[in-house]
Amino acid sequence: MEMRADLRRFAPLAYAAGLVAMAGTAAWWIVGRQFDLYVRVGLALSILGVAAGVLLDPDRVRRALVGRQMRYGSNAFLVSLAVFGILAVVNYVAFQSPTQWDLTEDKQYTLTPETLLTLEGLAQPVVLKGFYTPDRASSRDEVRPLLDAYQSRSDGMLTYEFVDPIENPVARDQYRIMTDGSMAVVVGEASEVVSFPSEEEITGALIRLANPEKRKIYFLVGEGERDTGAADDQGYTYLKSALESKNYEIATISLLLDPDVPDDAVAVVVAAPTSPLSEDEVKSLGEYLAGGGGLIVLDDPTAPTDEDKPDPLRVYLETKWGLRLEENLVVDFASTVPLAGLSTSYGDHPITARMRNLGSIYPSSRSIEVMTLDDPSITQTSLVLTGDRSWGETDLAALQDRNELNFDAEADKKGPLVLAAAATDSTSSSRVVVFGDSDFAANGYFFQIGNGDILVNSLDWASGQENLISLTPKTSTQRFVSPPSTQTTGLIFLLTIILMPGGVVGLGLLTWWGRRQRV
Repeated sequence: MEMRADLRRFAPLAYAAGLVAMAGTAAWWIVGRQFDLYVRVGLALSILGVAAGVLLDPDRVRRALVGRQMRYGSNAFLVSLAVFGILAVVNYVAFQSPTQWDLTEDKQYTLTPETLLTLEGLAQPVVLKGFYTPDRASSRDEVRPLLDAYQSRSDGMLTYEFVDPIENPVARDQYRIMTDGSMAVVVGEASEVVSFPSEEEITGALIRLANPEKRKIYFLVGEGERDTGAADDQGYTYLKSALESKNYEIATISLLLDPDVPDDAVAVVVAAPTSPLSEDEVKSLGEYLAGGGGLIVLDDPTAPTDEDKPDPLRVYLETKWGLRLEENLVVDFASTVPLAGLSTSYGDHPITARMRNLGSIYPSSRSIEVMTLDDPSITQTSLVLTGDRSWGETDLAALQDRNELNFDAEADKKGPLVLAAAATDSTSSSRVVVFGDSDFAANGYFFQIGNGDILVNSLDWASGQENLISLTPKTSTQRFVSPPSTQTTGLIFLLTIILMPGGVVGLGLLTWWGRRQRV
């Protein structure tokens, strides 16, 4: 009997150990949401702890089961069980018939009528595959409500999933995913990659995949231009792969051999010719643009020469489009490498609309002057701008010979400078984008922050593919939170930290004192 009494003293410890194990197990499962080995061991320890407590002091358990406290406890348990049962039924009904409400003032999570019409017309199942690494978890969570809206309004025709491109390189390579946070829109055997998942981009991809058509981009060759087949740092194979992932077909064209741009060209790219284009080649490009085509020009600073011949392409861009490629080299001390122009400032344009949080680097660039034209049909926009710590160095000979970087107020142009510009002709609906650098799009720099994105966006815009559907615009409501004053902060602290808890403690003390006096 004495030994049994001694063992009873350990019963509370056994119960405590079981409860601690139970609490730890619950916390581990809530965080991980996995029924792993740790959860199993924790449950086993919890059961062993409670069982040991019962075996060590069975009389206490027997008294608890037949006493008055047990009767009252049973009633409370039954009431709690009924409440939990009602909640379970309500939760089951809600799960079987999900309903969502968009309580935002500007209805940011409500799909536009145009998107709903597109979803109603889906003829094949669609899967949206978002490729996000753990580092982009916040971006993944931001896009989830939009994908939920697509899925809930598609009548079962559209689903989505998230894929870690590091853990699943096969899927990453299958859909040619090149940047973290991209999304593959898959319809049957066809797919298209969206770099900036948004309603406009996803719906546009759905329309293009539902109505496939040939979209061909031609790269000009014959004057020493960049090579889309070269895999070295100077080549453009990454750009080619990015465009092919968006269902563009890439081809080359020599206007020296055939002066006519093919009719199926949605855009033509002139990527850093090492020798000037001829008058006939520029004439062919002009005729193509007059028919509503798109042109991308990537130029580089040139070393001074004794020849004074004008470049026909630069003359055409200046006289027709008001975009003059200046004879300088951009120096930018906001960049860690002064000869590599750094930009985080963009103009208001569809090309740069989604690049507000992305910078771009231009390793060797000349600036562009956006000129005023008499032709009212031409509209120009400065796309990429440097900061105040930049200038356009005109003494390229001194830079070559002595490697000096000195600002000359009389000869050099002070920043901000324009590194890329776009223009459109309302008469012909033709579009032109000019960059003062071609290195930024080469393989060695393509994945530097937003470099590849801005060029792919430019090609989308120049080819008229950036907005196949005009969605009803949503205007975000700007909200500003004013920080509370010192007095307000003090009052909140007084109420929540002192008075409210203190009031509860005070009522408890009064109750305890009153009961003690009655005893």
